[in-house]
Amino acid sequence: MSDTSIKRRDFLRVLGIGGAALGAGLTIPNVIARTENGVLVESKDEYGGFLVEKMTNGKYPYQCNLDILKRMSEKFTVFSRNRWDPARLNRPELTEDLEDLYLVKGKGKVPNRTRLDYAFMAASWCLANSRRYPSYKWDVQSGMVRFLKRINPHPWDPGDLDMSWEDASIVVKHAARFYGASLAGIAQLNPFWLYSDHYAPTKEQRARAIPVLSEGERFEQTDDAWYIPKSMNSVLVLAFEEDFQAIANSPGKLASAAVGNGYSRMAFTAFTVAEFIRALGYRAIPAGNGVGLSIPMAVDAGLGQLGRMGLLVTPKYGPRVRLAKVITGMPLIPDSPINFGVTEFCEVCMLCADHCPNGAVTKGPFTWEGKSPSNNPGVYKWYAEPEKCYDFNGFSCSNCKRVCPFNKPNNSWLHRMIRQIVKSKIRILDKIMVTFDQAGGYGEQLQDSKFWKMNGDKTITGREEM
Repeated sequence: MSDTSIKRRDFLRVLGIGGAALGAGLTIPNVIARTENGVLVESKDEYGGFLVEKMTNGKYPYQCNLDILKRMSEKFTVFSRNRWDPARLNRPELTEDLEDLYLVKGKGKVPNRTRLDYAFMAASWCLANSRRYPSYKWDVQSGMVRFLKRINPHPWDPGDLDMSWEDASIVVKHAARFYGASLAGIAQLNPFWLYSDHYAPTKEQRARAIPVLSEGERFEQTDDAWYIPKSMNSVLVLAFEEDFQAIANSPGKLASAAVGNGYSRMAFTAFTVAEFIRALGYRAIPAGNGVGLSIPMAVDAGLGQLGRMGLLVTPKYGPRVRLAKVITGMPLIPDSPINFGVTEFCEVCMLCADHCPNGAVTKGPFTWEGKSPSNNPGVYKWYAEPEKCYDFNGFSCSNCKRVCPFNKPNNSWLHRMIRQIVKSKIRILDKIMVTFDQAGGYGEQLQDSKFWKMNGDKTITGREEM
């Protein structure tokens, strides 16, 4: 591996950005080179054809202002505010009865909102919404895990199997993929990404929240506070691919099924990975949207970058993922944050903003704070307005994912070419590629009638390769 920094001219030369290469949609062989911020790597399996800069020496693909940044209150997420905030409790959208409109008055025959589509959506959410499933519990649930901890109460040492902690970290990510995650990455837990409190409403006090504290090694959930010790300073972040064809149906109910399927898989996998870590003698907190902010944790863990729409954009699946995490005291080795040109591309693309039906996605520049009480200021980024997103069509829209060029599978010359262009970070070419993407028909809504005629071999579980 060369010790010299790769210059922009050499960067483009290595990428092979030329007319012949672009016209043929050629992919690039694996490349490793030094950069100012880290190293360049390429892996079809991990990064879907993108050349990715893995950032080292404590660098991240974002900026924070610690004079502004504070831990966010879970009470102010839009999901929590829907239950206590007068501005949310009195919103006009609450008078809408979409199920009556589509299933009763429409007799279950309205395209993209048929009874078949609703049944598909309802089933996908069953595990995520189940009160009987242990889901995101902090304590051990399995009798076998209790048995393993009883016969050997000491934490597992990788050295017992002639393994290093680097090997053990790969093992944990392997387990996460085995249990159902599409991607897995590790980060040192940044305490700013933990919620400052847990929203815990009562009948008497709908706005009630309890603090999340760190006091020595106390590890406990009580009615008055949650305690997470500072020694639990690693986070395993899990990404779950949402079905490409179902998301293409947005804002139809098939896209809602893809979302629900992601949430149910999140619940199963995060819980199972946490039990695996507990069986090895370490504490673990599985979480979906709760406990802390998943997206910045995922960025820190090297799973992707933040896009204009306010979602994580991964190299392999674009924004078409759901996120869960497991916070643990197991001394895992962090992965490097990555940069693969998302910010530069999103600056000129605008497709998510153009196709957002409620204007939740900004067309403006980076700012240090957003317009919504559900935005947490202090990071220099694009801030979306979650209220506008939630209030459209009964919180049933994935248009921003549907139209995003990063969302597309790497299975055509056009999108292999787009990946090449994004790598080059030449803004005029980015804009041209957005035009090509739309001209190719990508991002258009897939009708449910066409979806149901597919045989399932391209679903996330049925396909061998997109």
